[in-house]
Amino acid sequence: MKKRFENRSSANFLYDYFTVPEKLHEYHNGYYLSEGINEIALYENCYFVLDLICNHKLNFEIEIWHFARYTQDLFLLTGKNKNDIIFVEIKNLQSDFYFDDLIILKKGKLLCLPIEENIYSL
Repeated sequence: MKKRFENRSSANFLYDYFTVPEKLHEYHNGYYLSEGINEIALYENCYFVLDLICNHKLNFEIEIWHFARYTQDLFLLTGKNKNDIIFVEIKNLQSDFYFDDLIILKKGKLLCLPIEENIYSL
């Protein structure tokens, strides 16, 4: 019998329809959210993940952030650059986030979904 959390998937698969530029949403400290990230944060209640990403001070041109479940309600947030070099891991983040994982790109002061990477610029 599979546990309930083993049947979930990536939020990126459900929110993969953001393929044209839409309005950017002001967040805080000069950051902007793409329409896809804004919708996920709103409906999936994961603003704390965005805050952790925005508060991280090591800035690469593009940062890839992966929020991934490893037990029923514990997650790991990993930041890496485009060369797959991990620069931060934040463990034991407790959340009721529905999906098993979410990938967010940080491009300067913009947070977007990977599918939105080439449609927004600041």
